[in-house]
Amino acid sequence: MYEPYILIDRTLRCLLDSMTLRYAVLAPFLILLAACNKGDKVPAYLEIPAVSLTTTTAQGSATTKITDVWVSIDESFVGVWELPARVPILSEGQHRIDVVPAIKRNGTFDDRLRYPFYTTWTSNISLNKEGTTTVNPVVEYIPQADLWIEGFEDTFFQLNTTTDSDTLLTRYLPAEHPELLYVENSPCAGFRLDPEHRRVRVYTDEDFDSYGGPAFLEIEHRNSVLITIGLLYTYNGSARSEPYLYVPATLRSDGSMPWNKLYVDLSSFFNSPIAERDIYIEAELPEGSGSAEVYLDNVKLLRLQP
Repeated sequence: MYEPYILIDRTLRCLLDSMTLRYAVLAPFLILLAACNKGDKVPAYLEIPAVSLTTTTAQGSATTKITDVWVSIDESFVGVWELPARVPILSEGQHRIDVVPAIKRNGTFDDRLRYPFYTTWTSNISLNKEGTTTVNPVVEYIPQADLWIEGFEDTFFQLNTTTDSDTLLTRYLPAEHPELLYVENSPCAGFRLDPEHRRVRVYTDEDFDSYGGPAFLEIEHRNSVLITIGLLYTYNGSARSEPYLYVPATLRSDGSMPWNKLYVDLSSFFNSPIAERDIYIEAELPEGSGSAEVYLDNVKLLRLQP
């Protein structure tokens, strides 16, 4: 429903394109016959309603937006299935089932990949011809994941506001603002724009290093106006600021404004010959608009530990 698109400055694009990482390509829709007798066409069904995530306290929120799964039986690939999935398998009895969670990269409908920071769910399952076996996979973050997290649980933010912004990032508590439909009933943060407060940019000030490998920004957003996710970095001694991803409003025609989760692939950015990497989030009130709202929660930067 929400289709962000990428915009990168030519200078940065030249740096990134040469080092673009592709971790998975969506496989064509197929069914692999596994451990079946020739001529046997009666399938068993594996039903996967959803895949959930479990986290430790240090890993923050357990919210996800897993949209697809890669399914294997006895290490033989069965196919890629959109959730909720009902997978026909020409096998019966006990079998090992592997489920690999997948997400929409940068929120794009046709760019789905196995998320490199979630584990694979594995279990021995009993399959019955013409029967349905339902599983509810639960995955974790991989042990090698290094997480930087801003969950707005504390009154002091890890996101700074630029001096040219004319409003500030504000923390909202569920008890005081129940209308915001909080993620996991936890605090969130945001900014409200009007003609006297038209623009805001918040940014990390971490000078993130590159460890190599995949790097993703997870972010939950609820917004009535376009958001820009951008990159701050130094190249050849010069400080640069570039827009990277435009995130459309989640405002619906009926007036509702649901939360959405986005996985932003920053792998190329973190594997380019640049220094002092940081990320910004920006919004501006459009001309002719009287007001706008942006709310953020569970901002996570995930990289591989060095």
